[in-house]
Amino acid sequence: MKPLLTYKSLISVGCAAVLASAPLSSLASQWHIGLDNDVVIGDDGDYSNGIAISWQATPQNDFSNASWPFNWQSLLLFPQQSNTSQWGANLYQRMWTPIEIKHDFEQPFDRPYAGLLEIESFSGVYGDDLAQKNWFAVGVMGPGSGAEATQEWVHKLTSSTAPQGWQYQIETEMTFQFAYEADILLLRQQAFKDSQWELSGHSYTQLGNFRTESNVGLTLRWGDDLNQSFGQISSHAGHYGQYSVSAREGGSWTVFARAQAGYRLNDLSIEGDLPYDSYIQMKHQQASASTGVIWAFPGWSVSWSFDLYSKEYESDPQDWHGYGVISYSWLM
Repeated sequence: MKPLLTYKSLISVGCAAVLASAPLSSLASQWHIGLDNDVVIGDDGDYSNGIAISWQATPQNDFSNASWPFNWQSLLLFPQQSNTSQWGANLYQRMWTPIEIKHDFEQPFDRPYAGLLEIESFSGVYGDDLAQKNWFAVGVMGPGSGAEATQEWVHKLTSSTAPQGWQYQIETEMTFQFAYEADILLLRQQAFKDSQWELSGHSYTQLGNFRTESNVGLTLRWGDDLNQSFGQISSHAGHYGQYSVSAREGGSWTVFARAQAGYRLNDLSIEGDLPYDSYIQMKHQQASASTGVIWAFPGWSVSWSFDLYSKEYESDPQDWHGYGVISYSWLM
């Protein structure tokens, strides 16, 4: 049976949704492209690649100028004294593979091939010491995600090992997700010259048939004008904050480290339907960490980070996996 949404049709719907979310009055808002890849560790397997394309409105005092979906979504945030309100949309594709992608047969004791393509909406409120964000996403996992075509193209372009087992990927299923995140400042002090450092705590929870999990953690930042970008770093995959709107003329910078731990109830990329019997079981206890740097200027910003996460199924021979993330944003 053909999937309800093909890769091309969902890409078209997603691009249309992102463009429709950006009214003519907001064309000076932020656009962003982000790339995740495990090439930084020189090894395939587990989370392999991600591509995000997103739009965010210029920060406002409230949601009165937001279109109705974002205005409605903002009602799910707890009341707070905030400096700015933000909203946007994102199109995000990601994929997972076994360790050995050169095999053209079933691998029941390794992670299966899985691809996910999502369209999501975002709203958030930010203050100097408290920030809240939430996301709604609808997507498709399986052949309709287009992950097979993306990996084959990238590996051909980079002369990497050609994947041979996508015919054994997780089968087609629609996904629906809601996520909520809150950051609270614990300590902020002046550092040398005019820089600052701060320590904050955060909680992140997502609910849905793709993943349901809850995490708590800490973030350490050092850089310029940290109060103006508080809460912009996020645990939500594919999300990129607003940095250029508060950047200095000569440029602003932030170095950060973030760690969290939690519990995961389900994971469709492991537990979804397969054309063979799989013998792996997801691991419920999860931990992750990231470190990176952000450079921001009034019209654009760029960031690089390295993300580390614990194994996601019990029999994984590797305790930890990693990947790099590079993101670029610009104002239009």
